[in-house]
Amino acid sequence: MYELFILGKLMHRPMHGYVLQSIMNAALGPFRRVSWGTLYPLLRKLEHDGLIAVQPGRSNDGRGIKNYRTTSRGRARFFEIMRAPGDRDGGYRDLFRVKLSNFGHLAKQDQLSILADYRVFPAAIVAHCDAMSVAVMNAPGLDVAERPHVLKAIEHQRRLAACEIAWLDRVKRDLEKEGLGEKNGHKSEKPRTAGSNPASNRNKRAGTRSRSSSRQ
Repeated sequence: MYELFILGKLMHRPMHGYVLQSIMNAALGPFRRVSWGTLYPLLRKLEHDGLIAVQPGRSNDGRGIKNYRTTSRGRARFFEIMRAPGDRDGGYRDLFRVKLSNFGHLAKQDQLSILADYRVFPAAIVAHCDAMSVAVMNAPGLDVAERPHVLKAIEHQRRLAACEIAWLDRVKRDLEKEGLGEKNGHKSEKPRTAGSNPASNRNKRAGTRSRSSSRQ
């Protein structure tokens, strides 16, 4: 996930390590932080592997700084990670969020493929919750007073996953509509007001000249 995040950000422009860290921490949310001890070894590894390169720069006060940029190999690696199916584990949701933020670099068909791949994740959670609800209802050893609370926990997880599925389906429909519009060559046009049709205006002018000639 961190590798994809760095490569994706450097696809836009070269960045200093401090800027990368600030953007990553803002994107990850209020409860996660990427430390220097995690970021700089990763930057060195990506540089060693030829995925990024150092580009000397200057700070606002004139001091020399290291900016990082992607290489052609780094761009190829970026698209490889973006198009690869994700592992069905707890980190897949975070990886998907990073992929979403980089959709601007992909064709719509690749975007649809990523959405379809991720949709399997919440759909599996919904199916698991349904099976667990039945098991809890039929569990003979479960205390009667405990059962409703266990079911609430299962329902909470199921509702979150169901909301994700509904959102994914809406995004998919919007992408398909955009793709259909591009395929058919649809272009938005401003509605013409009365008298704005060029052919109609020419006909009106011709009629006016004809009436003027007849009066003369």
